Amino acid sequence: MNVFPEGDGVFETIKTVDGVPQFLARHLERAIKSSRTLGLPIFSPEEIVELIRAEIERTGIFPFGRLRVTFPTDGRVFAIHEPSTPWSVPAKLMIFHDPIDEDSTLAGHKALPYKENLDLLAQARSAGFDDGIRLNSAGLICESAVANVVMKVDGKWITPTLSSGCLPGITRAIAIEWFGINERDLPGSALSAVQSMFLLSSLKNLQPVEFLDGRKLDMSDELLQVARAQTVQDLVD
Repeated sequence: MNVFPEGDGVFETIKTVDGVPQFLARHLERAIKSSRTLGLPIFSPEEIVELIRAEIERTGIFPFGRLRVTFPTDGRVFAIHEPSTPWSVPAKLMIFHDPIDEDSTLAGHKALPYKENLDLLAQARSAGFDDGIRLNSAGLICESAVANVVMKVDGKWITPTLSSGCLPGITRAIAIEWFGINERDLPGSALSAVQSMFLLSSLKNLQPVEFLDGRKLDMSDELLQVARAQTVQDLVD
């Protein structure tokens, strides 16, 4: 279904595995932090967990699911749980020409309305790509329409800093912890020097990028090997 509500607010998209929300505590912490920063009503984590539990009981357990929890400005909280299909092939990315305003009030928040992001995603797919890379207003590499990015440049894995305006992604934070990835801002011109790339998001986990603006990248699996080496307990708070 993947329908976003109208209006303003924040939301979290959480992967479920056999009915278990992954990294739930981290997602709720981010949602509460964003709600507090943006002046939205604050709900206790216990209330949200109970809402999530009821929604998963209502829908049933899926091998892989997408749980979206929405915190609108009117103080209500909604949870929708649906089946999800993991990525099966590497991604093909274009380069968008719509910069992110890193100084916007909503920059760095998983905020509604989400129409701009979805429109960019539709634009990429209509052009034969899966997604695209966005720069910020200073011309620095930021993120994709719906995911964080990690890039291998000169043999080092790099992800843009939060000051670039990118989302403080849950998978991004975990990747930094697990892999020791460097946070560094790179100009858009550095995209031509990217050797390998991954998209990072709660639903994707790590999705390798095969083509960037038509250029074939190295299909490195070293990050995937480290991720597979983690125990299942690492995935659930």
